[in-house]
Amino acid sequence: MSSMPVHAFLGCPSQIPPKIQDLAQVEINKIQSNRPGQKEASDKVVASRDLKALQNVASIVTQKKAKEVYLIGQGGFNQVFAIIFEDGTDIIARINGSRALQDSDKPPAEVVRRIQSEFATIKFIQANTTIPVPEIIFLENNFENDVGAPYSLQKRIIGQMIADIWPSKFNPSCMNGEQAISAVKQITDFECQLLRYPSFDSIGSLEYDEAANEFRVGPLTPLYKLSTFPECHPGPWKSSTEYLRSLIVLQKSILQQPDWLDDRRSFFTLMNTYGNDIPKIEDIDTEVRSDHAHFTAWYDMLEANLDHLDLSPFDPPHYPFVLLHEDLNIGNVMMDYEDPTKVVAVIDWEGSRVVPFWVGCSYSLIDQSSCGNEPEEQEIYRRMVETRDEIRKKNLDPSLWNEQTIPILHSLFNLYELTSRSPTRVPVALFNTLLQRFLAARPQEDIDMFHPMLELGLGYANETSQAVARLYGC
Repeated sequence: MSSMPVHAFLGCPSQIPPKIQDLAQVEINKIQSNRPGQKEASDKVVASRDLKALQNVASIVTQKKAKEVYLIGQGGFNQVFAIIFEDGTDIIARINGSRALQDSDKPPAEVVRRIQSEFATIKFIQANTTIPVPEIIFLENNFENDVGAPYSLQKRIIGQMIADIWPSKFNPSCMNGEQAISAVKQITDFECQLLRYPSFDSIGSLEYDEAANEFRVGPLTPLYKLSTFPECHPGPWKSSTEYLRSLIVLQKSILQQPDWLDDRRSFFTLMNTYGNDIPKIEDIDTEVRSDHAHFTAWYDMLEANLDHLDLSPFDPPHYPFVLLHEDLNIGNVMMDYEDPTKVVAVIDWEGSRVVPFWVGCSYSLIDQSSCGNEPEEQEIYRRMVETRDEIRKKNLDPSLWNEQTIPILHSLFNLYELTSRSPTRVPVALFNTLLQRFLAARPQEDIDMFHPMLELGLGYANETSQAVARLYGC
């Protein structure tokens, strides 16, 4: 089979925004092409919503007559509908629930708290930054309503995902180098605005007190089912150590769940379908039990070592707690159709939270994207990374972000990865790699303290686990 010819990367042309009906057809095609069961799941969720009631609310809120509703998109937690009015204008409705069914097992109170926190986060961003975000004109966060689920009405963002025009040899209409650099400059500025904001007093999720018109940090609103683990403290936390300890307790609780072994078996069964890239696991049951014993010992050692690790120099007042958009990827940045170098919105702030600076600074759209292997793609990506780094150097406090501190901050992020990654669907070897990266910038006394964990990890890092880890970029 011949490889696809590489186009000339001439750039993304100006486009006329598509009609809502066209967006709806694209969503239909996407659902039909997804894996089996996705269309049925999507249709079931749509059927459970009273779209007539949604139109009535939209008519009351806008004082205009709604006449049509179209499903134009959906993610892991929401379906997005466009509502068209008789005068030709439109808004969107973002309704909780989607074909992914990620909220189907969660108590309503947890979902509502997450929705309220996203609303607070967007309101905070609007008041304190120049980051373009969705404009919410009405919020219903109660499950007991005529539509059938919590929802919000928002002004429609006229834009395309940057993912659709990201530099790629497979897309002749993608951005060229100059267009990509222009986008990266804006996005990096947004990231710096979050990192520069004066420190919050705690780690957790944002809340908004409407009566007092003030923001505060409350308990974390994670995307997983936190109520399953009553022994886990959801915050807010006053230090990095407290935060990491709660994450470790969460992972230990996950290991004790009755379905962990079955979930791990499913993970290995999936790995066995990857063909020649991954050595086949012949005895899955033995591997699963071995991993469970490894992770149990690993987290006990990690928790014990945390007591002797001083992270206070990286907490306030030395380093701030900052707001993080953890899912800032090329699927959540919207670009103007007519000017594909202009960012018109950053979306999907669900799950955003306040974290230590050393966590927040380690997230970047560039790091969560990818490029191909063609020289043209590699060169554009290299220039984007270089641009990102130059802007951070100019815009962040040099006492916090400099040639000496950057390696230390990035090494600390590997400690966060060790505590925050679920042990269910990641290979043992990946944890070992993360630990080695963390220790690379630590003093000898820390290396000695963590050395038994390294030996334990090496003992379980078999050929299959190492191959799977390489899929994760390690």
